[in-house]
Amino acid sequence: MGRIQVLSDELANKIAAGEVVERPASVVKELLENSLDAAATDLRIDIEAGGRRLIRIADNGVGMLRDDALLAFERHATSKIRMAGDLFHIATLGFRGEALPSIASVSRLTLEARSAEEEVGSVVEVAGGKIIRYEDLALARGATVAVRDLFYNVPARRKFLRSEQTEMAHIASLVTHYSLAHPDKGFELRHGGAELLRAAPVQTLRERVYQVFGARILEDLIDLGMMEREIPGAIDEEGAQEPPVRFHLSGFVSRPQVRKTNRNSIFLFVNRRLIRDRLLLHALSAAYHNLIPPDCYPFALLFLDCAPEEVDVNVHPAKTEVRFTRGPFVHDFVRDAIRDVLTKSRPVSSVPVRSAPQPAAELPFSDFSERMRSARFDTGAVEEFAPPLTEEQRRELPEFVLRPHQSPAPRLDFGSASIAVDNTLPPAPERLKLRVPDTWRIPEGGSAGRSAEHGGAGRFAPAGAIAGFLHHRRLARRVVDYRPARGA
Repeated sequence: MGRIQVLSDELANKIAAGEVVERPASVVKELLENSLDAAATDLRIDIEAGGRRLIRIADNGVGMLRDDALLAFERHATSKIRMAGDLFHIATLGFRGEALPSIASVSRLTLEARSAEEEVGSVVEVAGGKIIRYEDLALARGATVAVRDLFYNVPARRKFLRSEQTEMAHIASLVTHYSLAHPDKGFELRHGGAELLRAAPVQTLRERVYQVFGARILEDLIDLGMMEREIPGAIDEEGAQEPPVRFHLSGFVSRPQVRKTNRNSIFLFVNRRLIRDRLLLHALSAAYHNLIPPDCYPFALLFLDCAPEEVDVNVHPAKTEVRFTRGPFVHDFVRDAIRDVLTKSRPVSSVPVRSAPQPAAELPFSDFSERMRSARFDTGAVEEFAPPLTEEQRRELPEFVLRPHQSPAPRLDFGSASIAVDNTLPPAPERLKLRVPDTWRIPEGGSAGRSAEHGGAGRFAPAGAIAGFLHHRRLARRVVDYRPARGA
């Protein structure tokens, strides 16, 4: 029997859930995107115990047919795409068809849905990836998905969940993001009966920012308006000009005096899809270069819209990263657009500017100072201080002529001929050679034995013999006995 085996559907769904469902906020994200793709205009999110116990999302979208309600729990069952070419023209938030089966494999899920085409709805209950109940029920149009006991059958995943407050903070941040991206839709978020967010549908993005953040933050924001930049279309093989590619940027950015300690106040959307893209984050940081400290971040709410074929959203399991076809162009467009708006909206002093100084600033210290300040130095003003001279007085005036000072004669002429430079080095002096003697003359009267051995007294002996000679002399001095002889 071979070693490679085909995994069961239950195990495959759990593996897929590990990529899609990281925490309760991931469940909320997938379900919210399904509701927005279903053209819902009113979304209500109920959370209990930070998403561990219950996550319920109800909407008034198009709902589901009874057959689709069962088919939705099959892997890669979707209504968003039909062929491989559709992956390059994705205009919806979801498209893979693996969110519902992945969530249902690690929780107890209940789906209630009814389409406008049918009079009754359907209820499907799934536990651990297995359908345990399916029946018809009278329901309102739309869909309601309730996820209970998340990761109940995967204790290892449940153990790594954070505290209830941390998980709820991630869910609240996610719902806030999508409420900003869709101001024409209503959002309501509740946790354990307490209302955390209520945003009614509004007409403009500015009104939605006011609903979510309040007037204080809105005063520090700069409206980008609608900025557009296009790339001329390429010429196809037949010589026809393709339509130009257009990119649109809108949203709000904060003034340089607003400084955040983290990136939690940066909201980035590409075609109304929430993303975390390094390219756009770097472009935003480059726009604020030298305006805020390097370790601070601005408040930014940016919406970049382009054709679906210009961005690839199928590069991350959770669809939080994208890849642009023209990445450098998008980076420069976002950076330059934000930088220009920040430059034009530099703060202007609100203190009224006086056209003339106050009198206390120019009081004269004497009459002469007053006359000098009020006098006009033209022909009439000069005659006021000194009468005009007669012709005879003008001739008697001395004549001053300015003559240039004669500079001394140059010592060297650098203009005629080149100066010869002798680059030869002087000869090196001879090295002195000192002879080091290797013998020593044994003085007269030395040891007779040693002198005889090395050629007699007064002759040269090798250095080793000299050392032995000195050694014996020292020993001779040490053995002298100065004690008196016996019987003395």
